[in-house]
Amino acid sequence: MEKESHEVAEETILINFVELDRFTKGLEESEGTVEKWCYALKHMWKLHGLPDGLRQTVFERLFEACEIARFSPDKRLRYEKEMITERDYRNILETAREDGFAEGEAKGKAEGLAEGEAKGLAEGEAKGRAEEKVSIARAMLASGMEPSLISSLTGLPEEVVRRL
Repeated sequence: MEKESHEVAEETILINFVELDRFTKGLEESEGTVEKWCYALKHMWKLHGLPDGLRQTVFERLFEACEIARFSPDKRLRYEKEMITERDYRNILETAREDGFAEGEAKGKAEGLAEGEAKGLAEGEAKGRAEEKVSIARAMLASGMEPSLISSLTGLPEEVVRRL
């Protein structure tokens, strides 16, 4: 239970309490990550570098955090400002990247639709012109004009005119 709020920890969270004063193993005797954590936490104050037995990413990150914790107040403030600036810069780049993708996708869709509409329009116009020629040719045939003359006036092949 949390001391101040008296909230009970979620059941999926496992909490281990360790009394570091009772931990007496050296680094060479420590087996597994938990014992190495105990060693690192107990001896951190006197370690000047990362021992070979702790050359794992998790302990490298721990040592980096401890180095930052040792900064003077002025140096820590400068470090935190630099980190904020770096995070802001990364966020700006990520947002610009996402906006660029969204803009490119929208532009591509618009161009695709415009191209499709233009192609569809051109095809529709061509089909309409062909139907109009056929309609005119039928009217000419009905008025008694020769198929060869109708072909030359409409641009339709004479064989097509004869089948109308």
